[in-house]
Amino acid sequence: MFSMKQRIQILFGAVGLALVAQAGAGDIDAYPTDPVKLIVPYVAGASTDALARMVGQDLGAEFKKPVIVENRPGAGGTIAADFIRRQAPDGYTFGFTTDGIMAVNPAVYKKLNYDSLKDFTPLSIAVNAPIVLVVRTDSQFKSAQELIAYAKANPEGLSYGSAGLGSSQHMAGELFKSMADVKVLHVPYRGGEPAMTDLLGGQTSMMFVQSASAKELVGAGKIRILAIGSPKRNKQFPDIPTLDEIGLKGYDSDTWYGFNMPANVDPKIVEKLSAAITRSLKKRQEQLEGLGYEVVASTPEEQRKNIEQNLQKWADVAKKAGVYHAQ
Repeated sequence: MFSMKQRIQILFGAVGLALVAQAGAGDIDAYPTDPVKLIVPYVAGASTDALARMVGQDLGAEFKKPVIVENRPGAGGTIAADFIRRQAPDGYTFGFTTDGIMAVNPAVYKKLNYDSLKDFTPLSIAVNAPIVLVVRTDSQFKSAQELIAYAKANPEGLSYGSAGLGSSQHMAGELFKSMADVKVLHVPYRGGEPAMTDLLGGQTSMMFVQSASAKELVGAGKIRILAIGSPKRNKQFPDIPTLDEIGLKGYDSDTWYGFNMPANVDPKIVEKLSAAITRSLKKRQEQLEGLGYEVVASTPEEQRKNIEQNLQKWADVAKKAGVYHAQ
């Protein structure tokens, strides 16, 4: 039996816990009450930085609290990812992330300071960025079939440049080589711009680039798109076939951009922020599609499932290419 004093202590303790829980729920309902920080793994001014800022601007307007963009570029996105994972899971720091950061880096880097599944709370895959196979306009190849036939007859007679080891362009090229059963020399560069410069200069034969980047160069008459690496045709280039259509069944080199947070953020905050991101993407859908992106606006659960699948996919590609844990 409890004494009267003990009963009073228990009663007040229970009331106190209930008040704390109620206050916590109120704080979450009012979220955000302070400025929110958005970490971007690219330099200010990059097209990907602009995409992140679009969403950040919309969130700031909806929540009536500033969303402050902080650029932390470098090391294939690992610097930004490490910073995000170390922040308090209070909902006041979230990050712009990619398929490369979440699924390719674990295949290429031997030691990473983050775990893609354990250290983050998914929010949404914002957009897919289709990757296209391109050649110069004066190239002898008018179709992907012609290029593949030449590559089979001339092992390592072709070369392709990429933005660097483990980049989305590199992985798209290695997936192509594996599925087409051809040998094409990979030439890594320090970024996509010098790789494209050498393609246009005739130093390399072909390249895999994001459709958003290819669109301007096609319009300028500098490159020709032979095929698209997406599972379906692109609205911007409806007459260009997919690699799946021309025989590489199941080929999919799309990379994605999205948002995440540190691990263990309250589910109510995740739901609120994810829903706001979705509203922003839907509002800007026409604008984003005009830039060459495909709006996805996934749920957090869909993002996590994608990461799980792509961790295995890109690990397999990296192993076949001989670059598994090469860095």
